Amino acid sequence: MIRFIEVINRTDFNPRLERTSTPRFTVSEVWINEKYVVSVREAVGYRALLKEGLLPSDLSPSHAFTSVITNNGNLTETHVVVGSPEGVADLLSPGAKTLLKG
Repeated sequence: MIRFIEVINRTDFNPRLERTSTPRFTVSEVWINEKYVVSVREAVGYRALLKEGLLPSDLSPSHAFTSVITNNGNLTETHVVVGSPEGVADLLSPGAKTLLKG
């Protein structure tokens, strides 16, 4: 399992107050089992949220964000973690070996 810093959306999504709700985000630690990772891609829109000051102030403006989708049986989860997609993919498969046909 690998430790990441996850961005958690704590916004109250009440349909009646959708236009008046203010976005609230926090960061927390999450451990992800690399065996259950289905896909890794850039988390679109989180850099804009960071520039607007909606994400926690302890994040640097140079941070990138990645969506990591995991599937464990009938449970699929999306985790938005701090880091570039390339860096996250490298952490998830550090010793990736390929079989050479010969």
